[in-house]
Amino acid sequence: MRKIFILSLLLSLTMVFFSCQNDKNDPDGNLNYGYVKGTVYTPSGIPVPAANIFIDMDGEIYLVKTDKNGYFYLRAPEGEQILNIQGGDGSIFRSQYTINVVADEVLEIPANSLKLSQAVELAYIPGAYDQIETILIDSMGYSADMLTIADLDNSALMADYAAIFLNCGKPGALDSAKYANLEEYVMNGGNIYASDYAVEYLTGDGYYLTNLTQPYKPHMHGEVTTNNTKSGCNTPEIGGFIDDVTLCTDKEGPSTMLYQVDIIDTNIQAFLGKTTLDIEYDLGAWEVIKDLTLPWEVMVQDPVTYGPLAVKMNIPTQASVKSMLDQGWVTICHIPPGNPANAHTITVSVNALPAHLAHGDYVGSCQGGAGTIIFTTFHNHVQGNIGPDVYQTLQYFIMNL
Repeated sequence: MRKIFILSLLLSLTMVFFSCQNDKNDPDGNLNYGYVKGTVYTPSGIPVPAANIFIDMDGEIYLVKTDKNGYFYLRAPEGEQILNIQGGDGSIFRSQYTINVVADEVLEIPANSLKLSQAVELAYIPGAYDQIETILIDSMGYSADMLTIADLDNSALMADYAAIFLNCGKPGALDSAKYANLEEYVMNGGNIYASDYAVEYLTGDGYYLTNLTQPYKPHMHGEVTTNNTKSGCNTPEIGGFIDDVTLCTDKEGPSTMLYQVDIIDTNIQAFLGKTTLDIEYDLGAWEVIKDLTLPWEVMVQDPVTYGPLAVKMNIPTQASVKSMLDQGWVTICHIPPGNPANAHTITVSVNALPAHLAHGDYVGSCQGGAGTIIFTTFHNHVQGNIGPDVYQTLQYFIMNL
């Protein structure tokens, strides 16, 4: 079972009050409101854009997102409240702070007080070309264990980690048991980030070992032939657990600079405060995405030549509710009363779950699925020329698995 480090910090917060126009009571006349503002940081002091900031009061959610500088301004019910801070859906990164909201006044959280904490364990497998752990550990201040290719034979060990980061240039060959364990991992709620050549963990590396009396056939998508060569790709790889029909790549990308590629994902747009970015491919023969179908969705794309550059899949199965309940936290889809189009995924205490279910919320992501897979054709090595926007985009991917 994953270790959970639940942060519930009681801060002695200095309150700075500002004169503001009196806020009206709510329509039922039961509540008065005040305001809370502050800036959210990683443990190393990097501001966190697009974080969810909310107060959960009897199943009603008062929520805002931080801006590109990590700043937020929240209208909240008066009284002692629990301020929740979450990156992504809150299943990996979350913190709680006890605050006191005074009606018609503004509580300003002192600088560097609000830290977005890591709530579960993470891991990475080193690569020949990429070092996502440099961003995760050295820059953002979080922690991750180093795994080896051989560790993918141990499904129990893999289950200890909420996300596994797979760097380009894997140090060894895969086989049917490892592919099966990776599939089981994401089907049970585990998350994967893979860069460039690390797509081989997903779609195959050509070194499939026939260890079974019957060839291993992925359960997630599509059919395979008896020799386990997938269909739908010009140069189909052997092995993997994602069918080449849904994701097909070829190592044909040249060293190049792509200017003004489109950011399709609106959350990344909010995270960066822009809709385009420049990406340098400083190594040749990168994995160009040739075919892509549902349930993959495009996050970043080159509108001119290369098409999708960063894609995401939400695995279309539900993770074990019992497992989540055992952890004391559960990820839900919160549907604001009267505003179902603004549904959003958050993670709440199991103690708050009954109130949310009574309001029409449900267990699981609003997007559906268990684990998430993010694949980028571009690299993440900070020793290379990834640029500040790509660097921040990689921080977004880490926060939103």
